[in-house]
This record gives sequence, C-alpha cells and structure tokens, in this order.
Amino acid sequence: MQDWNEKVLVKFSDSPKDSWTVDDATKGIAILGGTGSGKTSASGKTLAKKFLKEGWGGLVLCAKTDEANLWRQYCKETGREKDLIIFGKGAEHITGKYAGEEIVFNPIDYEMKRPGEGAGETQNITNIFMNIYRMGNRIAGEGDAKEERFWDMALKRCLNRTIELIKLSGEDLTYKNMVKIITSCVDLTEDMVYEAVTKLRQSKQDDEESEDDNEETDNDSDRDGNYCLRCLSQAYMNILGDDDDSPRLNAFDLVFPYFTQTFSTMGDRTRSTITESFMGLAEPFLSGLLYRHFSGVTNIYPELTYEEQKIIVLDFPVKEYLEAGIIGQCVFKLLFQQVIERRDVNKFPIPVFLWADEAQYFVNPYDQIFLTTARGSRAVTVFLSQNISNYLSVMSSGHDTKAKVDSLLGNLSTKIFHANADAETNEYASRLIGQAITSMSNKGSSSAFLSLNFQVSEGTTTQYLPQIQPREFTILKSGGKNNDYEVDGIVFVSGKLWSNNTNFIKTSFVQNFSK
Repeated sequence: MQDWNEKVLVKFSDSPKDSWTVDDATKGIAILGGTGSGKTSASGKTLAKKFLKEGWGGLVLCAKTDEANLWRQYCKETGREKDLIIFGKGAEHITGKYAGEEIVFNPIDYEMKRPGEGAGETQNITNIFMNIYRMGNRIAGEGDAKEERFWDMALKRCLNRTIELIKLSGEDLTYKNMVKIITSCVDLTEDMVYEAVTKLRQSKQDDEESEDDNEETDNDSDRDGNYCLRCLSQAYMNILGDDDDSPRLNAFDLVFPYFTQTFSTMGDRTRSTITESFMGLAEPFLSGLLYRHFSGVTNIYPELTYEEQKIIVLDFPVKEYLEAGIIGQCVFKLLFQQVIERRDVNKFPIPVFLWADEAQYFVNPYDQIFLTTARGSRAVTVFLSQNISNYLSVMSSGHDTKAKVDSLLGNLSTKIFHANADAETNEYASRLIGQAITSMSNKGSSSAFLSLNFQVSEGTTTQYLPQIQPREFTILKSGGKNNDYEVDGIVFVSGKLWSNNTNFIKTSFVQNFSK
C-alpha cells in the first residue's frame, strides 16, 4: 500500500531534508504576500499544478473574476480538463446523469438526503443556517459580542422548532415553507390546534367515506389557511399511536408549546427581532442567484472530489456577486469539509484539497475544527491572502479577534511568506521564525590627550537576535521581467529542520513556467 504521507511533493534543494511531503501539506498551508508579490502566480501556481498532476480532486473558492479561468488553464496544462466542473451562474452539467440540467446545490436538500449517519438531523440543518447567519454578521461587521449571544440562541431555537415541525408534518423542508411557518405562527393557541385536528379527522373520515361511495370530494379547502396551524394539526395526527418515548413524540413535545405558547407570548421586540433575523437568512434563497443555484433539488455533490477526483470550482466571485457569492461558496465549503471528515480514507485514499485565494472572505469558526482533523482526513487546505491584517479585519470586532487569527494561522503548519509591506505580517513572520544566538564583534580604541600612547581593544559578544528582521520581508523579489520572473519566498514548516540547520528556508519560485 502506498504511504501517502511520505510522498514528496516539492523539493526545495537536492537535500532530502528540504523535501515537502503530503504529510506537510495535510497540516495546512498559508501563503501571505502583498499585491503583486507573486503569491498566486508563483508559489500558489506551483502547489496548485502539483496537486492536479498528482490526480487529486478538490474544491476551489473564487474571490476574483478570473479565478475560474486560471484553474481552467491549470487543468489544461496538467491534462485534467475532463475532471473540471465549473459551477457558476447558469452552469449546466455537461455529461452524466444530469447532463443538460442546471447545476444546483441545495444544502438543506443535500443534508436531508445524504448517505451516512446523522443525515436529516435537525441540529445539523440548523447549524447550516447559523453559519449563514454568522457569515452575514461578519460581512456586516457586527461581530459576535456577548450581548448578541442571546439573539443567537433564540434564533437557533426558532430554527430547530421550525425544522422539526415541517418534518413532523410531512411537508417538504424548503426555504419557502420555513418562512410560511414563521409568518403564520403568531397568536396560535392549543385550542385552535385541537379544533384543527378535529376538522382534519373529519376530513379524513369524509375521504374514506367518499372512496367507499366512489365519489370525489374536495377537502383541500383549508390549504390556503394558516400554514403553521395546518402543520401542527397534521403533526399531531402523525404521532398518534407513537410510543411514549418515541423520538417523534419527544420532538412534538418541544414543538407544540413553542408555537402555541412561547413564541406568541414573547415581547414584541424579541419576537420581531427573531422573525427579522430568520427572514434575513431565508430571503436570499427565495430569489436571485441563491434561489437559482442553491434551492431546488441537488444534483452536484462534494463527494465527487474524492470518489471521482473532480475539481469543483465555485465560480461565484465575491468581486462580482458580493454577499451572495460569499454565502453560496461558504455553505458549499462547510458541507465539503464535513463530507471530507466523514469519508473512509481506506476506501478513498487519494488526498483532496480546499483552495481559497483571498481567503479572508471565506474563513469561519468551523475552519479551526476542520484543520485539527484534516491530516487524518488526508485533506489539504490552502489559504492565500495579502496579509494578516485582512484576517483581523473580518474575524469579528470582539476582544478575542487576534486570538482567533492566531489560532487559524497556528493550524496552518506550512507558511510561505512573500514580499509584503504590511508591518503586522512582517512582525508576525519574524517572531514566528524566532531568534538565534548571534555573535557580534566590537572594536574600540583610545589614546591619552597629547600622548603617543594608543590602545586598541577587540571583543566578541553573543546575544539573541531575530533570524530574519521584519524589514527583510519588504525587499524579497516579487517576480516580473525585472526579476527574471523569479519570486522569493520564505518557507516555514512547523517541526521541520531544514538542511541549513534552521527552521526556515529561503527559496525561489518561477512565474512563467508551463510544465
């Protein structure tokens, strides 16, 4: 059996110590470099094409409008064109079961129908929405201050109860039906539900009698009535006869009082805030880009990246689609990460990659969880960004922002630093590489006034100094014709001692290669 972890991907010199392996890659990669530094066209391109040559599948997120074309070119140069799936506005399946159909990834539909344990679990579906909610807050710059935690929990409970009610009633779990529940649940009472149940029983009895008499009756007269009330009464009917400890009955015992007592008796401000937060989550999926490609019936699956080694490029660039582009891509990314964590690496041993240039647009709290287990899942995460300040600006406005960024970068074991004018990044890189004992010589001379006596003294002192001063990152070669298309990079890999007996190596990446 092939030892995937020891496979060499990149050699930075002829020394075996300067080899970069799959094991190094699966511990995560951060590439940092200012605009025009060559991070995308040099080190990024080197790694991307290496992954493709190795036959890996992966997911690519797009911030810039030319990202999809860039990966189209990479795949052409490495003979992987047939494995490329560009999922963008109006994109259709070219071959296979869904040929000619518009590509759709509905996270709710996928989570309900996916294989494996936990499929269709209410909590998992709720977490998808909560991730969207937090993404929206991050985009709006609202952070996650402690005073907002109450609203987070209130919204999460509302989502849980709504999803459970739709499932118990047997209705389709769709964005539209979730909205209908919330907008029709005010002022419901237990008596109203019991009255609706009585009518529903009578309706079913009439249906049975009409079937016996071979008569057709229209018992859908209440279909346009209160949707939440109808779902509650149908759910009540569906659980009749269930054992006292059945999961459905336990779920109904939470749902029923929530919609007949709790929600209606909330203060106006509380209820309206929860409702507006809920509507803010659902409405983007009811029209426009997200409705077109992230509602309906799913026909593209993250599993394709490791089952068939497909490269899925989410061509919804942030620069063009703004918030909708971020939400759509981040939802797909989240479920991709969860899929990779569930996969059987013995059955599907080939590594997969997650690629995000301008990664600050796509990071979320789940990344830290994913990165801690990515090595065992044989997943390679590559985040590219200009500087650490980009991450700091989007990781919330709380007092723990820096700790979150440090945690994220700490879980990306390989770091490649290119030319940068950001002091925060250069200071970070210098501190990360650390200090070393440095010998410094000193010389002095003295002479007495009006005397020929002249003395010279020499000595050597040692002290700890940075191995690389922050200023050195500002003058690294950034490619282009003036630098013969060579880009300098400082490579650091946690736990690695290079052939130069230091914890970093300075290397050059070539921009204009075609092999």
